[in-house]
Amino acid sequence: MIISDSINIKYVENISTEYIESELKKQNIEPIRWAITEINEKEITISLAYERE
Repeated sequence: MIISDSINIKYVENISTEYIESELKKQNIEPIRWAITEINEKEITISLAYERE
């Protein structure tokens, strides 16, 4: 099943693809696709799709 969701991760100064993907991996998420939808001084909101068994 493909799940579409939004999650928040901690904001850091130098946002990179590697940082975002490592944070997703910590939550056991292997995204099919992801995009940053919002950034504030505390969090980055990520919209993503991933497969769940």
